[in-house]
Amino acid sequence: MAVLQKIRERGTLLIIVIGGALAAFILTEFIKDPGGLQSRGDGSIGSIYGEDINQEEFSETLSFIKNTQQSQNLQEGQKNSFAWDKLIKDKIINFSSKNIGLNVCGKELYELETGNISPNNVSPYFSSFFINPDTRKFDNELVNSWLENFDNLDNERRSIFLNLENQAIQIRYEQKYQSLIEKGMYTTTDEASRVLNEKSQNANVSYVSIPFSSIEDIEVTEDEINDFYIKNIEDFQNDKETRNIEYVTFTVIPSTEDDKNVREELTKLSTKFNDSDNDELFASRYTSELIESFPYLKKEQVTDPKFSELIEMDLGSVLGPYKLTNGRYRLSKFSELVKRPDSVEARHILLNSENYSRDTAEVILKDLRNQVKSGIDFGELAMKYSDDNGSKIKGGELGWFEEGKMVPQFEDACFSSKKGDLKIVPTQYGVHLIQVTGVSKLINKYKIVHLDKDVLASPETKDFYYDQANDFITGANNKPRDTSFSSYAQSQNQLIREDVNVDKMKYNVSALENSRDIVKWVFDANLGDVSNTIYTCGDNYVVVSLSEINYEGDLDLESVKQQIIQKIQKEKKYEYIQKKISDDFSLENISKIFSTEIKTTDGVNFNNNNVNEVGNSPNFVGVVNSIDVNTVSPLIKETNAVYVLSVNNKSEPVENNATPNQRLEIQKSNFSGIFYNSVMNVLRENANIVDERFNFY
Repeated sequence: MAVLQKIRERGTLLIIVIGGALAAFILTEFIKDPGGLQSRGDGSIGSIYGEDINQEEFSETLSFIKNTQQSQNLQEGQKNSFAWDKLIKDKIINFSSKNIGLNVCGKELYELETGNISPNNVSPYFSSFFINPDTRKFDNELVNSWLENFDNLDNERRSIFLNLENQAIQIRYEQKYQSLIEKGMYTTTDEASRVLNEKSQNANVSYVSIPFSSIEDIEVTEDEINDFYIKNIEDFQNDKETRNIEYVTFTVIPSTEDDKNVREELTKLSTKFNDSDNDELFASRYTSELIESFPYLKKEQVTDPKFSELIEMDLGSVLGPYKLTNGRYRLSKFSELVKRPDSVEARHILLNSENYSRDTAEVILKDLRNQVKSGIDFGELAMKYSDDNGSKIKGGELGWFEEGKMVPQFEDACFSSKKGDLKIVPTQYGVHLIQVTGVSKLINKYKIVHLDKDVLASPETKDFYYDQANDFITGANNKPRDTSFSSYAQSQNQLIREDVNVDKMKYNVSALENSRDIVKWVFDANLGDVSNTIYTCGDNYVVVSLSEINYEGDLDLESVKQQIIQKIQKEKKYEYIQKKISDDFSLENISKIFSTEIKTTDGVNFNNNNVNEVGNSPNFVGVVNSIDVNTVSPLIKETNAVYVLSVNNKSEPVENNATPNQRLEIQKSNFSGIFYNSVMNVLRENANIVDERFNFY
């Protein structure tokens, strides 16, 4: 109790220590140069509005993106792109704000940091960082403490605070600029009323559909293709220069000898495994895939056929090596047969790793354990201190559970305890104070420990495939000039793969992992060049050739020829359909001519372009709302089909005037996405952005 009291008395000091540690984890990269960028020189990685963007500011933004929760499952190239987009957006907002006189004054910044006027004003960067350990809520006194002692803070904490401040200012500029844009837009009551009336009017429609795919292809001449290309050249533009590549892979596959060697290695290990005193340590030393712990299983839970065979043998027996379906070899040992509870009942108090270091958590939990031993109710302490929101409201109660339901460290502590035991246990979630409140009958449980070995290619096997790649690259670089890379590959019975429209910032070619160096090479190569380097991409040795350069501007006719043919054919098929039904324009006649059924759909609404069974069809919806009931429409051309319809009935619109709240709701809906999808796109187009990350990443 005394220790806990001292911790409370020094709450501010504690949160600074904890905050410093947390910040060091989250924001260390803000004050370092990740990836050794400084060693690459001081050149800019691009420019915007004619001003250079230097490596340091981009690396800070990249580090920020990498440390966000949302980026954890992203590939490296995606993180790089997100960082670039964020940096560009921030610079556009700052430039535009400065041009119109927007500013964030000192008093406003102080409110973003502390929320002295209203807690709702605190920037999320500050509210998620300055957390009081007792209340688990934002504490502006902690912010004020940092501000008052700013000159005495070490360089790391100053940098942390300034970065939090800069992010808060940036978000504030963005909010202000967005607000100004939205304030300049307005939805009148008449407009809102019209939207409400359109939403209330639905139609029942009969229609026939004639898919373009149901009409045989019609011949397209070269003159028609050339004429279409010239007249529609603006539709065939390349926004940026890209490259097409061809490549051949030599995949390294373990040999029969490699397989034999792994089997022999495990055969020798089986004797040592049999004599091992610490089976799990032995397995961890030799296995290809480390397993944190092996479970204790009831007999009916042993479902692996080999394990079932093993538990009928003597304790300590080793089975294997035997091969698994994934190609690995396995040794399994009947390691333990023990009496353990069938199930236990327990409760806990968790101090999670986000709020506490392990040492701090253990100090607090030892004090809480002493309080429980002195008679303080465990449940009350759990409700006050536990970070497990699911169980704290029940006094930390977890109920009864069997083995296999909890993380290994937690579970082992519970199933090796007696009723009433109090144990402090660290897990991946933090540190727990566990009390076992119930233990069921003891039953036999089995532990099978196993170690697996992957069959990997030996250096000799890798050399064999590398030599093949080397022979190929030598031949490809010495082939006659009039022989293409693909022709030479075919002559060597090699499969040619390709990737098209590769841009400078692409990180991986097709299905090749770690192939960024290939992308860099193709943008340094000349058309038709074959790489002098054999690239190692995962288990593949790769030889590459630059097959096409797609320059910025007009796309080459040959590269878009198939698109043009499809477009012309669609027009010809539309004309063919028109001629076939020109005499009798009824749904019945059209359905007979094209062997298609007449369908009916309900709920066609002018406020929604999606039609049941038709999909997104704005032309279809537009015609429904423009023709009279029982009138057959003209041909309606959509992307994949031609439609003819007749409106059976329309519900009458409800002629109501929109209320002020309805007008505001519709106005908000109209503004949704406008800033980021429209305004920012226009600003980007006029920002003169030059992207030269390619030279550094």
